[in-house]
Amino acid sequence: TCVVEFCGDGVQQASEECDDGNTVSNDGCSSTCIVEVCGDGVKQASEECDDGNAVSNDGCSAACVVEFCGDGTINNGETCDDGNALNNDGCSSTCVVEFCGDGVQQASEECDDGNTVSNDGCSSTCIVEVCGDGVKQASEECDDGNAVSNDGCSAACVVEFCG
Repeated sequence: TCVVEFCGDGVQQASEECDDGNTVSNDGCSSTCIVEVCGDGVKQASEECDDGNAVSNDGCSAACVVEFCGDGTINNGETCDDGNALNNDGCSSTCVVEFCGDGVQQASEECDDGNTVSNDGCSSTCIVEVCGDGVKQASEECDDGNAVSNDGCSAACVVEFCG
């Protein structure tokens, strides 16, 4: 008996990678009897993406999952990824490490002028520098940690002289 062989007949021929007995794709064996796998360049129902390779850090992971800021994995262009889209937790919503001196005032900072230099109004630890804070700034003659005059250092941080 002569039997016509074809893709989808349930019998894997030498020219077929698979034959699951149907011509339906997205079930592991395509309608053309080619094995469907992540990285083959064809997005299957179980895949979020398929860019034709098994490489991560290109927008589509090696597991065919879309890569994005906030997914918990540090991808290209990210310096951190803590798995959320929140600011003020050390990793910004744009996946950039947050730190004193980055020019963005975080909740834990009184100021952030984009540098870590003191004596410019915002200290190297992102605390506002003011007369009476107990730290002598370049513009102050003295700073005794209070805003009281007549104690040797005035409320304006000027040395007071008797007489």
